[in-house]
Amino acid sequence: MKRWQIFCLLFLSSSSWAFDYPYTMRSPKALLMGDAYTAVNDDEYLIFYNPASLARHKNDLTLHPFSGQMSGTNILNDLSRFDNMPSDPAGVADVIMDFPVHAGAGFAPGFQLFNFGISFFANESFDALLRNKSHPMLDLDIRSDRGLSMGFGIPLGPSRMGKKASSGSQTSLGVSAKYIERTGVKDTMALAGPTVVDSLGQDQLSDILDSLGRVKGIGWGFDAGVEHIGRQGNSQYVIGLSALDITGTEFKVPSTVNKSKVANIKDQVNLGLAFGQNYSLFNYILSADVRSLNEQIDFGQRMRFGARVGIPGLSFMGGMNSGYYSYGAEVNLGFMKLSAGFYDIELGSKYQQTKSKRFIIYLSLFDFSFDA
Repeated sequence: MKRWQIFCLLFLSSSSWAFDYPYTMRSPKALLMGDAYTAVNDDEYLIFYNPASLARHKNDLTLHPFSGQMSGTNILNDLSRFDNMPSDPAGVADVIMDFPVHAGAGFAPGFQLFNFGISFFANESFDALLRNKSHPMLDLDIRSDRGLSMGFGIPLGPSRMGKKASSGSQTSLGVSAKYIERTGVKDTMALAGPTVVDSLGQDQLSDILDSLGRVKGIGWGFDAGVEHIGRQGNSQYVIGLSALDITGTEFKVPSTVNKSKVANIKDQVNLGLAFGQNYSLFNYILSADVRSLNEQIDFGQRMRFGARVGIPGLSFMGGMNSGYYSYGAEVNLGFMKLSAGFYDIELGSKYQQTKSKRFIIYLSLFDFSFDA
């Protein structure tokens, strides 16, 4: 019996069930559209989805000096869970058992100069899930990213889409490179084990993270993509194919530390389709993504669907990401854009296994475009 218990503990401690895909940055608008964004890709985060979209840029210079976002766990539908919160650790553990906790904040200023773009980024994220009531195990993923991404998009052949053209088509190729300094810890550990117990005895946050096994690594990643756009009158369709983190982005860490505790990024191949129409007082976009074409995953996990409808200054977004829904709105006043909404994502390895409910708020200030 004792051998069987030891085997179970070892199995549980090596299983990672509640880790989000370790993206560098995500577009808030995309998340509210079910993350079906590979072919939409029309905001300041485009370089993180498909660098070929840089070839769409029609202004000589566009600046995004302030692009900040904040996300967290959406507890609105589960408030009763926290009624009469106990004060003892065991009671708190019972309340948050199987409840994914998330907090994040990011900042990504950048600019596009003709068909070249660069984005600087700083991103913080915290994800935790306590599971297995018999032998409580903690899935913990804490990341702090700093770096930049730069790339360019090139039309293939003569473009038939000028700045003022109402019809035509364009096929473009894009490539980008990103430098990332990632500090954090990704691990599954026993709640009553020595790692967690020793960390809780520390006074400073930095000491707690070090006790949990915080690692700092440096990595270079490379993305490429192709995109075809067709336009006829007020209608436009886009087909996009992107290869992100080609061959994987691995972080170099000191030889004396555990490499598994830094969240490397696997390569991902995505296909996106989008169709939209833009009139003077009304516009809409419908989109779909098929994700991770290079991986063996459940079909439902691959699928993303999104929609956006709007009038000048206001738009509403909704979508479905791996069977989970998202929705939100954006106010655009020219000098300021404000978006907010709710979205759910999958944390497990199977379709609709572990849902994380989240909210996101995004603010962009003083965007500026210039033509010589």
